[in-house]
Amino acid sequence: MLAARVASAQSYDLINYYINSVPSNGVKIKTNLPSGTGASMMPTIFIKGYCYGNATTINITLSFYYYNNLFNFPKASSAGSFTPPITLAQENGKIVIFIDSKINYQRFNVSAYAIGIQSEIAANYSGWTAVDSTLLSTASSVTSVPYANRIEGTAFLPDSITATSDGRFGISTLAPKAPLDINTMMPDSMTAIVSRLPEGNTSGRGTFLGVHAGTTTASGNTSFSIEHYFYGLKNASINFVRGNSQQGGYLTFSTNDGSEKMRLDASGNVGIGTTSTSTYKLAVNGTIGAKKLQVTQTGWADFVFHKDYVLPSLQEVAEYIDTHQHLPGVPSAQEVAEKGIDVGEMNKILLQKVEELTLYLLQQQKRIEELEKKVK
Repeated sequence: MLAARVASAQSYDLINYYINSVPSNGVKIKTNLPSGTGASMMPTIFIKGYCYGNATTINITLSFYYYNNLFNFPKASSAGSFTPPITLAQENGKIVIFIDSKINYQRFNVSAYAIGIQSEIAANYSGWTAVDSTLLSTASSVTSVPYANRIEGTAFLPDSITATSDGRFGISTLAPKAPLDINTMMPDSMTAIVSRLPEGNTSGRGTFLGVHAGTTTASGNTSFSIEHYFYGLKNASINFVRGNSQQGGYLTFSTNDGSEKMRLDASGNVGIGTTSTSTYKLAVNGTIGAKKLQVTQTGWADFVFHKDYVLPSLQEVAEYIDTHQHLPGVPSAQEVAEKGIDVGEMNKILLQKVEELTLYLLQQQKRIEELEKKVK
């Protein structure tokens, strides 16, 4: 499965490794680099090859500065798509490198470059082996190695993922138009999940807040939605609906089972419990509860007390009531049923009737006083 070779000083060809089965534990590279107090080194280790089990290129560069039982500044970079977790440790007075990859048909070469530091001598770069094994329970100074890659220019990653030199990142697009551009050619699909909670993830899509791409093929269709799913079912959403052309879109708000409960239409009118706002800025299909309602009204009923106001006689009022079955100037029951009422205007009309009634009472009081004088 492996062979070890040593080349010229400073550059070392160490291991040729292959495995045709699935590793039970991973790959542990047992080096001959000494560990412990007094040992120091700055090796650069190259792991190159191919993993046929998942069709990925292996091209990892590993570096660290080891001194007195500590792995300082460990870093790994990958020029391929093979990025398994890597751990450094001390075992039995030697440094080991554990690659946590359980994929079959791995084939790679291990080489190294080292020069000038106390422990960087040719003898320490011979006799390396690679085995299917985990770290020993007695391993010490166990250190995880982070990956750190720097990309200049525009990088095209697998499956239409693009990172450009001006800081734009595109998913499913080769030409991102924003710092993060997620594109989809599939209508009615979830394009992004902003956050996911563990509850209910075994049910459908799980529990999360996501962005849903709809369709733009016809007016009135939802183009995009911000949706909350709970245990696989849509719980609530904000929906962006396209208009008749490039403009004219509107918003709808869904709750409970994902059904629409409110909308903000293209004219800025709000509908609650109704999809038709007519000409109203606020249309509510239901009962409104409020502690206070203030209506700004132009014109009020004080004109009744002006000296030039003609107060209908009680006889005229009686005749009107006999004919129409409601007070003059007050909408009929049929009108209210068909058209509703203007709350501000209706209050003005009612105040007008109260003020007219006051004038009738004052007239009656005047006549009573005159009659009382005649009786005396």
